[in-house]
Amino acid sequence: MLIVFKKATFIKNPILLIIIAISLPVYCVGRNNLKSDTIISSIIQTTDTITKRKPLNEIRFNGWERSDWLDNEYIRTLRKYLDNYNNGIVSNPALDPYREQIKGQFVVYDINPYLLGGALIRITFLDMPDRVFSSWIYSNVDEKKEIVESYEFRSISIEEETTDMTKEDILQAIKEMEGLKLW
Repeated sequence: MLIVFKKATFIKNPILLIIIAISLPVYCVGRNNLKSDTIISSIIQTTDTITKRKPLNEIRFNGWERSDWLDNEYIRTLRKYLDNYNNGIVSNPALDPYREQIKGQFVVYDINPYLLGGALIRITFLDMPDRVFSSWIYSNVDEKKEIVESYEFRSISIEEETTDMTKEDILQAIKEMEGLKLW
């Protein structure tokens, strides 16, 4: 707050000068306390929230081993969605150009926790080994019990990335890598 007065005002009215001299420090002290109280209140609220809530992906994937990442309900949910798509139960225009190639089995190319919750699963189909599809499978979490309650398909799309893999390369990798399998 900026107060501008003419010099003559203070000379003509010394009482106004005294009132401003007393009021200004009180006003400033009150504003600083308000800021401090707000900052302290925000810190306390943030600390309470951080200490009470466990991140949902921590609940979802706590204690997972390599074998859990290669065989789980996220992948089964994706397989169910693709079966429903191939059987005409659900439609997905983004997949229509690849309908024939994605009727068969796929292998998990990569799987990780997804920032928006659940898992990001990248797959390659045995009949289309040079292309990678990304899918998002979400899971609902009961925070009190710290368990996953259900799984939901959210999206799938083909990536720009291509691979040099062949059908034979995939089958060989399945033989050599423990836990890797066709879905």
